[in-house]
Amino acid sequence: MKKKNATPGKESRIQNNQTDDTSTASQRARILKALEEVGPQGMSTISLREGLDIMHPGGRVLELRKMGRRIETIWTATINAQGCKHRCARYVLMPNKQDFGLGG
Repeated sequence: MKKKNATPGKESRIQNNQTDDTSTASQRARILKALEEVGPQGMSTISLREGLDIMHPGGRVLELRKMGRRIETIWTATINAQGCKHRCARYVLMPNKQDFGLGG
């Protein structure tokens, strides 16, 4: 009987936009890129954790805020992959003042 691997192989992680780079800088970059792509709908803590392999999205968002990014938190109810409902944050990237040509 063949034993199943508990963790997905490298090919599976690549197909799911995951990476072997778990540095905080890489995680912040993935969050920022994802929030830019999804626009005003934002992304939930669960989506960031399960979809982008970020174990502590709130911490990375806080770091991005300290770096000057405007990220709003909207509290919402979200269903995880196991079908459980959770109250969690949905993060939305807001434009910075310089994005409007108003200076910084």
